[in-house]
Amino acid sequence: MSSANKNEISCLLRKYFSGTLSPGEKIRLDSWLEEREEHRVLFERLHNDTRFAEEYGVFRRVDTERAWERFREGRGLGRRRRIGTWVRYAAVIMIPLIVGGIWWGISSGRKEKQPLVARKSLPVLRKTDVILELADGKKVVLKGKQEKMIQVGEKLVVKQAAGELVYSDSVGNTRVDTNILRVPKGGEFKLQLADGTRVYLNSATKLKYPVAFEGEERRVYLEGEAYFEVAKDAERPFFVVTDEMTARVYGTEFNVNTSSEDGVRTVLVEGKVGVTVRGSEREYVLKPSEMAFYDRGSGKVDVREVDTDLYTLWRKGMFVFERESLESIMETLSAWYDVEVFFQSESAKRLHFSGHMKRYEQIDEILHAITDATGVVFTINGKTVCVSR
Repeated sequence: MSSANKNEISCLLRKYFSGTLSPGEKIRLDSWLEEREEHRVLFERLHNDTRFAEEYGVFRRVDTERAWERFREGRGLGRRRRIGTWVRYAAVIMIPLIVGGIWWGISSGRKEKQPLVARKSLPVLRKTDVILELADGKKVVLKGKQEKMIQVGEKLVVKQAAGELVYSDSVGNTRVDTNILRVPKGGEFKLQLADGTRVYLNSATKLKYPVAFEGEERRVYLEGEAYFEVAKDAERPFFVVTDEMTARVYGTEFNVNTSSEDGVRTVLVEGKVGVTVRGSEREYVLKPSEMAFYDRGSGKVDVREVDTDLYTLWRKGMFVFERESLESIMETLSAWYDVEVFFQSESAKRLHFSGHMKRYEQIDEILHAITDATGVVFTINGKTVCVSR
C-alpha cells in the first residue's frame, strides 16, 4: 500500500470513529475493509485490546454515541456494544499515529509477531524515598505517607503528611533559609510553600526554594518537571528559574518541564505567565492553553496553542502521548520506572505512537500496547529495556 493510500485510509478511519464520515467516504472505507483479512483484524484488535486506559484529552471532544452508531450501522452489527469499552481503546486511531505506527500491524499480514520478552516484570512505582536537604546540609528522608514534624530552619518546623510537605508563613524574624527537595526516578511528591503555592513534583525532579518569602518577589529554582498552583500576590510576582529560562507568574496554574533533551516546555493552564530566556530581555507572554518551547539546539522560543492535558495529566496518574516519537516516550518511561533504555535500531527511535495510559500500570503492559501499534520488540532484563525492530 502506497503512503498516499495509507494517509487516505488513516483519515477515513479517524473520520469514521468521530462520526464525520461522508457517504462517499464510507463506500471507500467499506471497500478497504473487504480487501484483506488483515484490515478486518485491525478492527478486531482495536475492539479487543484491553491495555489502553480511560479516555482523556481529545476523546472528551468526540461524539461517541454518534460515532458508534455509524460504525454499528455501517458494519451491520445488531446488538449494541458498550461504548465505554470502545472509546477506551480508540486511541490507536483517533490521533494520527499512522506514521511508523499502526500500519506495522496491517503490513505484517498473518505473520505471528515476535513477542515482547519480559524476563522479570518491573514494579509499577519504585518505593524510592524523597530527600529534603536543609540549609546546613542535613538530609531528611521523606518516606511515603508518613506523618511527622520536621525542623527545616531556625525555629521553623514544617509538617509532612500524606506525601506532602507543608510550610507555614509564620516565620517571624527568623533567618530565611533555603531548602532543596529531591524526587528520585520513580517517585513523586507534593509541596506547599510558605505563601500557599502548591507544587506537584514529577519523577527525577529537584526544587530549590526558601522556607519563607521576603522582599518584593518569590523565587524558586527547578530542575526536572513540576506543576505549579501559584498563590495570588499582586505585590510579589512568582518566578520559576531553570538553567535556560525564567517564568514570571502572578497567580496561575502552569507546568514547567526541563527533563527533555530537546528543550524546555512551559505550559499555561490558566492565568498569565511571561517567559524570558537567559541572556535576553525579550519576554514571551503566554495565554491560557499556550506553550512556550525553548529549543536547546537553536536557542529560539516557539509559542503555540496546545491541549494542556497532554502536558499536565501526569499529576493525575496518566501517561499522555500524542504523535510522540518512541525515543521521547522511552525517555519518559525511563524516568518513571527507573530503567535504562537501549535502542538497537536508530529507525525505531523515529517511530511514533499515540495513547493515553495509566501511569501506575506495570511497564510491560505499556510496552505491549506500543508493540501492538508499532511492531517493535522490547526485551526486559532486570532494569534494562532493549528496543529492536
